[in-house]
Amino acid sequence: MKTLIYFFIVSTLLLSCSENKTVKWRLQSHAGKSSIDFKELITLSENIKKMSNGTFVIEVYSGGEIAGGAKIFEAVRSGEVEMGNGWPNWWSAQHPSWAVMNAGPFDFMNLDASMMFFLAGEGTELANELAGKVGLVWRPAWWPGMEFGLLSREPIKGLSDLKGKRVRIGPGLPSEVMSDAAESLSIPLVPNEIHPSLESGVIDAVEWTTANGVLDLGLEELAPNAIVPAIWQPSVLSDFLINEKSLNKLSDSHRTILETAIKAYTLTTTLKSKVKDMESLESLKSKGVVFNKWSPSDLEKWRKSSDKIYNEYKKKDDFSKRLINSKQQFKSEYNRYYELFKSYE
Repeated sequence: MKTLIYFFIVSTLLLSCSENKTVKWRLQSHAGKSSIDFKELITLSENIKKMSNGTFVIEVYSGGEIAGGAKIFEAVRSGEVEMGNGWPNWWSAQHPSWAVMNAGPFDFMNLDASMMFFLAGEGTELANELAGKVGLVWRPAWWPGMEFGLLSREPIKGLSDLKGKRVRIGPGLPSEVMSDAAESLSIPLVPNEIHPSLESGVIDAVEWTTANGVLDLGLEELAPNAIVPAIWQPSVLSDFLINEKSLNKLSDSHRTILETAIKAYTLTTTLKSKVKDMESLESLKSKGVVFNKWSPSDLEKWRKSSDKIYNEYKKKDDFSKRLINSKQQFKSEYNRYYELFKSYE
């Protein structure tokens, strides 16, 4: 009995000591310091510090400070940083299925459908099946929703105007479909490279997240013409990568705090960003940005190229096929449900 009591006391003391020891992590973001999603990462870090009574500290780095773009994946996997924030399609060089993890052409048309799939459906489970193979843990970060469209210096009124043009677009499925549909050249630049490349003429057109993202980089100053909507990524999401070994070293309370802070970040950043996008769209209109829309014949070409590329991904490996089929099945269920609950205005 005395031995059990002694063991209990020692275990309690060790647990107490481990909770008082400060854990320090580094989080590499893809974003610039002025963006909403980066500012909310700072809030996430502050909340974690407060909830842990200063025993869990995450230092947040803006795009490129430690690693940039697709290199964030390797930085997290190697343990150079414990956590990263980027976009699933950026990791497509690691495995082709990452290219279809994010929104692709004719994917979920509403961000709520994508949120349901990843937060309540099997989306996150599938993503972690893929991430776990290389020692990572995956979480959805936030949803910009429908991207803005394509900005250009000279007017682009349809796919024929894109032929041979050099377009900044994220890697993976979106760029492959655009290249097939428009015969354009895809250049996957990271945020800090976009404005100077547009200014110098390295690229002719650019897609970059949402209306607020456009204003954040000042792209409308160089490219006052837009064609919408963003066929290539209608319900785009950002993600978190977490080093599995680092996560497993956390105490139960620290892990709960991290998961809670991530969920708060997801909801807050998604909604704040979308409200800001509505304001930003009006700002872009007032700045004289000229808007064009894809024609029905262009949409037909987009669909044809999209089906072609999706089928190619299904043939690449079984996981990509399972992922695409799972998303398409959920989209079908979502659409059937909302046939009865459409806007009646």
